Amino acid sequence: GFARVYLDEKWGYIDKTGKQVVSIKYDWADLFSEGLVKVGLARKYGFVDKTGKEVISLKYDDADSFSEGLARVGLDGKRGFVDKTGKEVIPFKYGFADSFSEGLAAVELDDKHGYIDKNGIEVIPFKYDWALSFSEGLAAVELDGKWGFIDNTGKVVIPFKYDHAYPFSEGFAEVLLDWREGRVDKNGT
Repeated sequence: GFARVYLDEKWGYIDKTGKQVVSIKYDWADLFSEGLVKVGLARKYGFVDKTGKEVISLKYDDADSFSEGLARVGLDGKRGFVDKTGKEVIPFKYGFADSFSEGLAAVELDDKHGYIDKNGIEVIPFKYDWALSFSEGLAAVELDGKWGFIDNTGKVVIPFKYDHAYPFSEGFAEVLLDWREGRVDKNGT
């Protein structure tokens, strides 16, 4: 029911009548997700609600929109997760972290990637060179320079043989083999 607007180099939101609901004062305003919107001012990020009230202060160096009840935020080069009240629920210790998808988040610790649950518990070991978010039950991961796909238990479903791989969408994932583009289904065909 809101539109993101840009005026005099600032972002905000209006409702269907044109009334400002989030002040047009931010250097950045994302799209609403789970009732909150990420906003930025002077290179600091936080979240406001649909009334324009700042519910999580603009103190983070970077942030992602809320996904599955949590938002990935960064502070001093480390990433962690906060809930909708701004409470830190997963500590700021990760060099990289992606938003939660299908109950898990891809994170990096000590130059290795793995997956944690919403309690911050390691679910899939930190052994990958890179890891992407889960999509349609599978995640693309890189190991020893090759990409493959795992399920949410860490079981390899599609072998590590691709030069690069992308998340599944509508039953297929884009992959590169010998740097030529193609698509695979969930059986690796």
